[in-house]
Amino acid sequence: MKILLIHCHYRLPGGEDAVFAAERALLERRGHTVIVCEHSNEEAAHGLAKLLLPLRAVWNRAAVREVRALIAREKPDAIHIHNTLLLLSPAVVRAAKQSGVPVVQSLHNFRLFCPNGILLRDGKVCEDCPHHGISCALRHRCYRGSLAQTAVVAAAYALHRRLGTWRGVTMVALTEFDRQKLLEFNRERPLFDAERLVVKPNPVCVENREVLLWQERKPQMLFAGRLEELKGLPTVLEAWQQLGENAPQLLVAGEGPLGDWARQYAGPKVRFLGQLPPAELHRYMAESRAVIAASLCYESFALVPAEAHALGTPVLASDLGNVGASVRPGIDGLRFAPGNAAALAGAVKALSAMQFDCTAIAAAARRTYSEEENYRALLRLYTGKKER
Repeated sequence: MKILLIHCHYRLPGGEDAVFAAERALLERRGHTVIVCEHSNEEAAHGLAKLLLPLRAVWNRAAVREVRALIAREKPDAIHIHNTLLLLSPAVVRAAKQSGVPVVQSLHNFRLFCPNGILLRDGKVCEDCPHHGISCALRHRCYRGSLAQTAVVAAAYALHRRLGTWRGVTMVALTEFDRQKLLEFNRERPLFDAERLVVKPNPVCVENREVLLWQERKPQMLFAGRLEELKGLPTVLEAWQQLGENAPQLLVAGEGPLGDWARQYAGPKVRFLGQLPPAELHRYMAESRAVIAASLCYESFALVPAEAHALGTPVLASDLGNVGASVRPGIDGLRFAPGNAAALAGAVKALSAMQFDCTAIAAAARRTYSEEENYRALLRLYTGKKER
C-alpha cells in the first residue's frame, strides 16, 4: 500500500512525535510506500509566520494546498493524520476527506473536546468543556494560561465542529478508557461518527530481554517520568517519607520543574538517576520490584505502565484514567487513591509482601503491544477490514 502520513510536531518533542516516527518506520519495514506531510510549530515561532499563526491554526490554506497536491500526485491508498495543532489546522482533515481516500485520525489526547487536551485544571481532573461547552476554557485560560492562545485553539475546534470536519473519518482512541470517555462526550456534543471510533494502542518498544523472576529482582522501585506535580511526584516522595526506614530503595528517572525541590525534600532511600536513554531506563525497570505511576490526570496512553508490564514488572498505579485501567490488581500490580501518599505507602507495603508471575505479566503485555499486532491493526484501519 501507499500511505500518506500527516503530522505537526510541537516545539518540544513529545510522545506523539515518537508514535508518528515508530509507525512510519514500521510501515516502511513492512514494504509499504510512505509519503509524509510533516511540519513543526517551530516554523511559526518568529516573524511574520508567528503573527499569522492564529489564523493558520484555524484554517491553513497553504497546508490544504500541500495536502491536496500530495494526494493528486502520489495517489495514496490511505491517509493517516496524527497531530494538526497548531500550524496545520483541522482544515487538512477536510482536504484529505474530500479526496475520497480512506482517512484515519489518531486521537493522542482529548483536544477535540478540551483545548488543553488533558482534561486537567488546577491539578485536578476537569470535564467542564466536554459537558458545558468550550467557552469554559476561555474563562479559565486553559491553554498555556493564556486567554489569547486559548481563544485560538477554541476557535479552531469550534469552527470545525460546526463544519462537521471529523464526520466520515475513522477515529482512533489509544485505549478503551479513552474510547468510552470520547463516546460519552460525543453523545452530548456530536463531532464524529460514534461507530467509526476504534481502539488501537500505541506501539511499545522494549528490548526482548529475558524476564527476571520476582525473587531475582532487586528490592527497589522506580518512578519514571517528568518531575512535576501532574505526574504525582510529590505524592511519591511523601509516601517514602511516611515509610521511613522501612521504605525500599526508590529510583527516580527523569527531569522537570520539581527537580531541585525533589532532591532537597527526598530522604536517604531516594536516588535520582536523571534523564535516561530508553535502553538504560528499561534496564532499571526490568530489575525492579515495581514501577510507580502516580499520575493525577487521565493520561492519553499509559506508556510507562505498558513498558513496565512488557518487561514483566508490576505497577503501582493511581486509580485514575488510563494509568489505573492498565493495572489488574493482584495480577500485574496494585492501585491506590490518586494523590494520597498514605494509600501509596500502604500499597508499597502490600506489594512487598506479595509474589507476582513476572513471566506471565510480560507475555500478556508483549502480545498486546507487539509490532505484529500494531501492524495488523494499522492495516485494518487503512483497509476497513475486520478480522474474522
